[in-house]
Amino acid sequence: MKTYKLTAIAMLSCVAAILQISNGVIGIPTGFGMTMDLVAVPIMLGFFLFGLDAAVYISLLTAFIITLVAPTSWIGAVMKFTATVPMFLIPAFYMLSVKKNFDTGKILINMFFALFVSLMLFLVSINANLVGRSYAPSIPNSTIYAIPQIDYLNAAESKVTASDLLLGLLPIAAIAIFSLILLHFWGRYSKDTTPLIFADAKALAIMLALSVIVRTIATVISNYYFAGPLFFHTSPEQFMAIAPWYIISAWNVFQGVVEVVLAWTLAFKFGFMERYATW
Repeated sequence: MKTYKLTAIAMLSCVAAILQISNGVIGIPTGFGMTMDLVAVPIMLGFFLFGLDAAVYISLLTAFIITLVAPTSWIGAVMKFTATVPMFLIPAFYMLSVKKNFDTGKILINMFFALFVSLMLFLVSINANLVGRSYAPSIPNSTIYAIPQIDYLNAAESKVTASDLLLGLLPIAAIAIFSLILLHFWGRYSKDTTPLIFADAKALAIMLALSVIVRTIATVISNYYFAGPLFFHTSPEQFMAIAPWYIISAWNVFQGVVEVVLAWTLAFKFGFMERYATW
C-alpha cells in the first residue's frame, strides 16, 4: 500500500476519532445505546476515495478508538463496525461483479460456504433458544409494560443466555466473514475499478437501499440478542419491550443515509474525488 494511501487512512481515522469524542455535543442519543453521529462519514469517504481496503482499515481503527473512549466501549465498537461495513461492502461487491474479468464463480462458492456455516449456527442457536425458553419462567406482558423503563432495566432478573449471544453474534460474524472474502478478491480484481459509477444519484440510491436493508437486519438482530442485553443487563425479551424493532430500524436507516450522502457529497460535489482519490 502506498505511503499516500496509508497517510490518508490515518488522517481519516483521526477525523473519525474527533467525531467520536465530540459526539456528546453533535450526537443525538437514541435511548437504546446507539448515538446518531457522524463517525462513519470518514469511513464512507475513505471508500469513495481509496476503495474497500481503506474503508475496512478505517473501520477497524475507528472501532478501536470507540473501545477506548466511548461509554459503550467494545460493545459499541462491535456494533458500529457491524452497522457501517454493509454500507460500503454492498457497493464494493457490485463494483467487482460488473467487471468482465471478475471470476464470479469463485466468490459465489466462498459466499455459499459462509452462508452455509452461518445457517448452521443460526439453526443451532434457534434450537438452543427454544429449549432454553421452554424451561424458563414466563413473564406476563402486562407486567413488562407496566414497569417504567429505568426501573425495568435496574430490576431485570433474567439475563442473556449463551444461545442468545450466539444468535446475536451471527450477523456480526457473517459480515466479518464476507468482509474478509471480498477483501481477498478486491486485492486481485479491483484494478481499473472506479467509484465514478456512483456519481449518478440513481445508482447510488439503489446501492444505498440495498446496503440499508442489510444494515437494518444485522443491527436489529445484534441489538436484541447481543448489544442490548449485555449493555443494559436485560434479557432479549425485556430489551425488545424497551426498543421496538421499528425504532432501531428507523434510526439505522436515518444514520446510514446521512453517512453515505454526506460522504458522497464531499467526494463528488466538493471535488475530493478529483483532488485526492487514488483508484
